[in-house]
Amino acid sequence: MRIVLTGGGTGGHLVPFEPLINALREVHREKQGELPGWIDRSRLDIYFVGVADNKTKDFFSKLGIKTINIPAAKLRRYPSPRTFSDFAWRMPTGFIKSLWQLWLLMPEVIISKGGYGSLPVIAAGMVYRIPYLIHESDVVPGLTTRLTALGSSAISVGFSETRKALGKYASKTVVTGTPVRSGLGIESSESAKKLFGFEPNEKVLLAMGGSQGAEQINEILLETLPNLIEDMGIIHIAGEKHLKQVKKAADELLAGSARAHAYKARGFIDKEMGAALKAADVVVSRAGATSLAELARLRKVVLLIPLAGAAQDHQRFNARAFEVAEAARVLSAENLGRSLFEQNIRDLMEHDKFRQTLSANISRFDHPNAARDMANLAFKLSIGLVPRQPAARKAGHSFKKKDGHVTEKK
Repeated sequence: MRIVLTGGGTGGHLVPFEPLINALREVHREKQGELPGWIDRSRLDIYFVGVADNKTKDFFSKLGIKTINIPAAKLRRYPSPRTFSDFAWRMPTGFIKSLWQLWLLMPEVIISKGGYGSLPVIAAGMVYRIPYLIHESDVVPGLTTRLTALGSSAISVGFSETRKALGKYASKTVVTGTPVRSGLGIESSESAKKLFGFEPNEKVLLAMGGSQGAEQINEILLETLPNLIEDMGIIHIAGEKHLKQVKKAADELLAGSARAHAYKARGFIDKEMGAALKAADVVVSRAGATSLAELARLRKVVLLIPLAGAAQDHQRFNARAFEVAEAARVLSAENLGRSLFEQNIRDLMEHDKFRQTLSANISRFDHPNAARDMANLAFKLSIGLVPRQPAARKAGHSFKKKDGHVTEKK
């Protein structure tokens, strides 16, 4: 059996592939005997076909997945001469290369995580009539999802609100949630704090800005650093390109402070991310869907600062869903001032009843079976079953054969 994964653009598009790949392998071991005769049951071959820079290749190599780089046109939200050249050369080149690679592989199903890197692959898959599953993590469907929804066999989404937003495609949309990386937060809070050099009972703030870091979060944290460091330890994920500048500024601000050791600046955290989250009593974060899924899994107390100007303003809508559910405190980028930021951190750190409410409510956004539900859905699609109305709540859904004669209920 062959499955092609596609997508690309940011770290948020890549991270959910790890738990999904593990789930696909697990489901194949369990169900390979049930696969029809036209599918090679003996093995499962998974490929990533999409925009693959060195970081992406390294990510999939560690998971035992072969990557095939496909040029794609980036859908920029600002005027740029590169957009014209992308669509004049990279898009047609990527489409032709995708046609060739899919002809060689001829997978049973394609799974798209979204992002501009998936467009040429999905277009080529439509030519060969290969069923494809789209996963949309954000509350507001992205441009790629909206462009490819019509020809999709099924759509899985991270939020129930997204299913409503997809309107006429709701009948083939399943709320699975967003897959969360395995082994996340397996440490105890005490051992996680010790790993970062904190005392077991020390209050810890984790500030992070997504896969690329966030200048605005870096700046406001540095402005409040001398005050906050007196009462809490701080783990600051500043982004690789900002780390040197942030460290220099922090050293100057904390010169002579007896608490300078309690500030831990990192450019990027990979394997220790679960420990960093587990160590934190409060997390300051952007509102990317993958980060939100991980925060919900660990029931964290969160201050969200959504990125203004993100595509389709998706971070604001993601944050709004958490705010309405009283699952997080939200500050808009436009209103982000030193005093307001510091006061919110202290409120979240010190008020136990408020912390308990936020922690309990954020758990409602956790979908522990997201990866497995998506894997099961992909296997159904590979043998010709597609979702049917009424589309299910979460992963409980019905299927029908494409000719409409056979129905299967989960």
